[in-house]
Order: sequence, then C-alpha cells, then structure tokens
Amino acid sequence: MNPMISKFVTQNFMTEEQGQYIEDAIMRKESIVVSGHRSAGIRPLMATLMAVAKKNFTNVQVKGFDDLENQVEFFLIPGLDDIDFEKLIQDAIAVPDTAFISLKEPEHPVSLMKVLKANYKQGKGINKKIHTLECTKKDNVPYLDKITEIHIDENGKIIKTDF
Repeated sequence: MNPMISKFVTQNFMTEEQGQYIEDAIMRKESIVVSGHRSAGIRPLMATLMAVAKKNFTNVQVKGFDDLENQVEFFLIPGLDDIDFEKLIQDAIAVPDTAFISLKEPEHPVSLMKVLKANYKQGKGINKKIHTLECTKKDNVPYLDKITEIHIDENGKIIKTDF
C-alpha cells in the first residue's frame, strides 16, 4: 500500500481494506470525492489522495473551468469559493478519459446524482465511476465511515454500491 495512504490506516482513520480499495481506485483512474465536515479530516485525506495521483499520473490543479481543457489523466479540484463548484464537478466528469479528486463539504455542496443525470442527458460521463469517501467523527475522533461507488449506466440508471 502507498505509504501516504497507510499513514491513515496506522492512525485508525481507515481500515487496511479501505486504504487498499482507495489506492486501487486511483490506480484504475477512477474519481474520488472526499465527503464530510472539515473537522472530520477530509482536507488532509484529500491532499494525500491528490499526492498519490500526482505521483502516478499527469494532472492539473483546477482553479477554474479553463483548466478542464488540459490533456491530463487527473483533475485535482480543491474547494473553490468563487466559482459554481457543482458545475465544475459536472464538467470534470464530462471530460473523457479523465478522473478527478475533490471534496464535498458544507461550504461546497455537490449532488453527484444531479450532475451524473445532467451529463447523461448530454451523452457524457456514462459508466464513469466515482467513489465517495464519507468521513465523520465519533467521540471527537475523525474516521472514514463509508465508501460508496456511484455511476450512471447506459440506460440512465444511477448505480450505487457500498464497499
């Protein structure tokens, strides 16, 4: 397992199986959305996963819609306040042969089902897998609570599978 991801396993933020699942998803060039409140450790996790993608694939840190025109394998999308964040995620999903790593927090809400359906209507993003990593806290200790794979199939049906 990647040493940066295994650090989260050692800290009991996630299980070894979850860490391997996440690393495997990145290596298959599938998208990751880290979800939860900032206090649940989502930003350090997102930064670590971005570093893993940076080390292995061509990438660009997205600061605006123009960055989605770069010929890369991964878009690294931090929380951006001065932009239509949901539309940015929708447009990133629509770019063929790319994946992205981003977050979903109260300040940057994203409805993945909404953006997948919007892309489906345009014939884009079909069968493109997105893994949501839901982080939370129990007794003031942050941890990865749930991983869900989501995609839209050729018939426009949203498929969700929990790990």
